[in-house]
Amino acid sequence: MPPLDLHVAVFGASGAGKTVLLAAFYRAQTQPSFQEEYAYKIQAVNKAQGNQLLGRFYRLEEGKFPEGSTRFDEIEFDFFPRDLPEAAVRVHWYDYPGRWWEDDPVDAEEREAMRQGLLKLGMSQVGILLADGAKYRSEGTGYIRWLFEHFADECDRLRRTSAATGEEVSFPREWILALSKADLFPPDYGARDFEREVCRDADDQLAKLCSVLRAEHAFGHRFMLLSSVAAPADSQVDPRTSLGVRTLAPAILVSTVEGAVREAQATRKEKSAKETFFQGLRDLVQFVDSVDDFLPKRYQIVSKILRFVSIKDFASTRVDRLKKVREDALRRGDTFKAVLTGMVAALRDEEGLRAYHQNQ
Repeated sequence: MPPLDLHVAVFGASGAGKTVLLAAFYRAQTQPSFQEEYAYKIQAVNKAQGNQLLGRFYRLEEGKFPEGSTRFDEIEFDFFPRDLPEAAVRVHWYDYPGRWWEDDPVDAEEREAMRQGLLKLGMSQVGILLADGAKYRSEGTGYIRWLFEHFADECDRLRRTSAATGEEVSFPREWILALSKADLFPPDYGARDFEREVCRDADDQLAKLCSVLRAEHAFGHRFMLLSSVAAPADSQVDPRTSLGVRTLAPAILVSTVEGAVREAQATRKEKSAKETFFQGLRDLVQFVDSVDDFLPKRYQIVSKILRFVSIKDFASTRVDRLKKVREDALRRGDTFKAVLTGMVAALRDEEGLRAYHQNQ
């Protein structure tokens, strides 16, 4: 059975840390220790891209931070269960270069690259907006307000520009707001604290951004802390100090399912305003055999996910139960259930609870 395809678009201004994050994301999840703990590993579909990411990471260990990407990159990762040969999930990672936020294309070739990149954004189930933790720490919520305003204006410009060419860009409807360089914050600072500050001090800018993206619940719902590596001034980078990197793929998976539930709920003429996500998920499962008939194409993979991960697994807060389900699936050779349940469990362990927070 072919792997499930998850598409994620990553945005961030120059210097926010997207390039470092991608290298750390890949390196962390290719290690035997990760596979043993989380019961899956990842592999780059393109070997050359995988080697390039590893090379970036090893240079990081020497304190050599890579230059930010100046082009639209697409990298594909396959997720393999421990000791099983078949890939269960393929993540398509679209890296929208920060320089494109700030400057116009330099020539026709770059304009065409931007056009192709924008078309791929419409395939994405989830978008990630990366806020620069160093700037947030030094400038406070004024930086977050600027980031939201700037991103909203840029999205509006991209939509108008693409519409003029007859190819209107479609942005993801589900978003994660992630704070990079989280090692700069106190050890007891969590995603919940970040959420509280943003919703308190930048609510008007959040509302504007949601309006521009034409998605009422796009922002202000999911928050992450990400630290690719800790980089103290007087010592080498310690690759064991990452935060949230191992939680990122699980957060993308769950956000995709939540997006499908929201779409399905929107198609129903009658529903309670107080209906919870899990009530909506239960209704969605009841119609899983025909879910593809009314969900947008980018959410059709959810019909497959819901055949392998039960409502009880999504709702459970007990990591031990989820790990037992995962290990049982591995023994049976059930590729999909092993990886998907393992990802859900990763959101509930100690690191996941600090690095990822949903307020709805």
